[in-house]
Amino acid sequence: MGHIHYHAARQISEIEVVAVASRDVARVKKSLPGVPVTSSFRRLFRNYKLDAVLICAPTFLHEELVIEAATSGLHILCEKPMALNGASAKRMLDAASASSTVFMVAQLLRFWPQYTAIRKLVMEGKLGRIHSVAAYRLAKPPTWSAWFQDPQKSGGCLLDLQVHDMDFLYWMLGRPKALQSFTVNSEREPKDHVNTMLTFADDQIATIEASYLMPDSWPFSCGLRMTGSKATVEYRFVSADDIAGRAQSIESAHVYYGGGQFSELSASPQDMFVAQLRHFVNCIRDRREKLICPPQQSYEVMKLLDASSVSSVSRTPVFFDV
Repeated sequence: MGHIHYHAARQISEIEVVAVASRDVARVKKSLPGVPVTSSFRRLFRNYKLDAVLICAPTFLHEELVIEAATSGLHILCEKPMALNGASAKRMLDAASASSTVFMVAQLLRFWPQYTAIRKLVMEGKLGRIHSVAAYRLAKPPTWSAWFQDPQKSGGCLLDLQVHDMDFLYWMLGRPKALQSFTVNSEREPKDHVNTMLTFADDQIATIEASYLMPDSWPFSCGLRMTGSKATVEYRFVSADDIAGRAQSIESAHVYYGGGQFSELSASPQDMFVAQLRHFVNCIRDRREKLICPPQQSYEVMKLLDASSVSSVSRTPVFFDV
């Protein structure tokens, strides 16, 4: 993710990449020639003149890094998930609020062109009253880092994959009335596969499927289907090389109406990572611009993920005040 954000930053003229912190200095120097690299985030914060920091470190380090960056007076864009749990997220939120810096969690679907186009259809009433939503995110087991294999450090696919669609549903439909989650525990790690059903105030229902149980030949895939009283929209995305291979992905997005009519969904061609980072920069430069990803909402989503984890263990639904 650090490399993806780096290359997105290179496309925005207002950003100068000053330095990178990584435990593997030699690898980063080889892959990003000419960029100063330090082995410590504290050295990065203290020894370089910075305005902002992009935190792309492992999930279990997010709280420590965000609080340190906020204390240093830096603006912060932190990769998702925000934290390992809601309590950790709240401490991050409090630290950023006390520092008056711009703090945003990188909830990518809020900048992904097809997802944002679908939300626009919903907000404009083009689909009518939403009846049901089905979202999925399926991938082979991640083998790129040892820390990810430890659910105490990563949260498994519940935090790494389900967080995307949980955030998107919250962005569109608000807090659910209830949710219930079911997990499959494989021999590799707990929370390899999660199915979550949510109900909302207007008797809308949604399902989220997230999985790291797919075979190694399976391409990363995600999608969304929303059915309303006027139309149904469906989006599918398939990439052989995870999100890093998005330029060679296969996508389809259509809106289906009554009477046998359908049309392609119109969406911006802009890269989602560039759009996300440009918005972050704009919010730093003009504090009057509202964050598309307010950290308070990211915290609320973390509480929903906490509930999903609790439900997966108890096998019972969790209810919320709405």
